[in-house]
Amino acid sequence: MPQWLSEADCKAVLQSLLSAELAAYRGTPAPDWQSSPSIDSLERLHLAACVNEYFRLYETGVEDRLLMTQHIDDWAAIVAQALDDTSGLTFRTSGSTGAPSAHLNRWEDIAAEVQALIRRLAPVMPINRVIGWLPLHHLYGFMWGVALPARLNIPRVSVAGAAMPALAPSDMLVTVPPCWDYLASTRREWPENVTGVSSSAPLSAATSNTLVEQGLAGLLDIYGSTETGGVATRWRASEPYQLLTHWQRHDTQHLQRDNSDHPVPLLDATQWVDDTHFTVKGRLDDVVIIGGVNVSPQHVARNLCALTGVADCSVRVTGSAASPRLKAFVVPTQDEHETASTIAQATAHWPAAERPVSITYGASLPTNAMGKLTDW
Repeated sequence: MPQWLSEADCKAVLQSLLSAELAAYRGTPAPDWQSSPSIDSLERLHLAACVNEYFRLYETGVEDRLLMTQHIDDWAAIVAQALDDTSGLTFRTSGSTGAPSAHLNRWEDIAAEVQALIRRLAPVMPINRVIGWLPLHHLYGFMWGVALPARLNIPRVSVAGAAMPALAPSDMLVTVPPCWDYLASTRREWPENVTGVSSSAPLSAATSNTLVEQGLAGLLDIYGSTETGGVATRWRASEPYQLLTHWQRHDTQHLQRDNSDHPVPLLDATQWVDDTHFTVKGRLDDVVIIGGVNVSPQHVARNLCALTGVADCSVRVTGSAASPRLKAFVVPTQDEHETASTIAQATAHWPAAERPVSITYGASLPTNAMGKLTDW
């Protein structure tokens, strides 16, 4: 474990992880950690398992100690003491494109990425403070909201909800495209030398240009994924991405790390300008980005078809290119109103990006004369 990761850092990541996992387990909003939430025995077992996987405590044999304590400070101490003997952290994909998958990010890869990011930030240094408006237990949130400020030995602030603190000169704000879209439409000026970082989805050129015109000193757009970590960056949406220094091009659809000969596939179709610069041409699968979240319409359709009362369905993208959402066409097996009620109850617990904003019902899916599915 890198020595710069403190017990306070571990506690911050723990709070983010436990909030998300407890909310998903209960199907309720995230709890308030200012006052310790009441957790029953089954929830404790579930959360302990999540912490064990994320921090890879099973590599050390101390995972059972989580069940012997009851306070998050105790869990943070257990984690901090154990990480010297672990290989890295386990980050999970969101599951919006299928079953969530776990990916090990080794400590040496984390260290290499942090150093590459520091080099890329050289034009806007020094940075006095990092404001992270994103979940710290996600890969992007951990790298920018915890690892980077820890390595730079500067303060970090984690934003919960929309209660963003007042920004000061030379702050760096790290968040996702929907939040940048919101800030571009609501702010009119920025303190001196405040820079931004955006990731998880492409940032529109209009938003980027507006923010810079309003006085943001610079906005770094990150390209990467849970599977790869940060891969490349660009300062302007009109520019190609530039590989971070710990990556090398292997071929048109694969990269490799400096410390490995194992090729890593890219999830998008790319066009290379040279060996270190490329543009992204779109996903290689059916995934669309909704509110900064990768969503597979086919995955959502499968989930709808699994509900009682749904005989068949089709899911497609609707709305503008800048603000896409999903719509569905459903063939019910029973009364339409009963099926609609079942769907409404189920989707109320789904992530917002996966919920169809409109559902059309009919006796059969819409097709053309050739029998192929059509739009509706």
